[in-house]
Amino acid sequence: MPFISIEGVDGSGKTRQTESLVKHLRGRGKSVVRTKEPDGGRLGGAVRAILVNPGHTLSPVEQLLLVGAARYDHVRSVVRPALEAGAWVVSDRFLDSTFAFQVAVSSADLSRIHEEVAAVVVGATMPDLTVILDCPVEVARARCEVRANAEDDPAEAFRDFDVIREALLEAARRDPGRCHVIDADRELEVVSGDIRKLIEPLL
Repeated sequence: MPFISIEGVDGSGKTRQTESLVKHLRGRGKSVVRTKEPDGGRLGGAVRAILVNPGHTLSPVEQLLLVGAARYDHVRSVVRPALEAGAWVVSDRFLDSTFAFQVAVSSADLSRIHEEVAAVVVGATMPDLTVILDCPVEVARARCEVRANAEDDPAEAFRDFDVIREALLEAARRDPGRCHVIDADRELEVVSGDIRKLIEPLL
């Protein structure tokens, strides 16, 4: 069954579009497992707690390895079993987020370690289709400010949205067969409609 990932900078609308897509697929009679990183799997919650703890100052390498550990469990305890059971999997973030949030923002070249960790952690379990929600940085930041609450990641305020956005667009350029960029600076239903058109061939 298809594995879909949805990527984008904070404030791009990933969560709402994930919800919309899952609802659409279930309405079409599909069994769907909705998941999220780094929260998915048995280790995800603990890893997220470390990542968002303001008392922890972690380097991009430490973050990459922590997220890798969570993803290793996520793939094996959630993603693969769901796919093998015949369900669709829709994940809010996956491997491309690590490239954008840890590799691209680092002053050191982490490309090699990222590739080596990914080979072990993900293997052949890559999304069949990745939606990259793109919008101007100022729009994304404004959305983050409006929605700010206790559940949000406090690290958002310190992230370089410009670098992260460009890294996600670079991921799309590197793998155009899998990654599809969608303009997220539009009404929710318009963006949802474009995503539905993308996944239609997989139905």
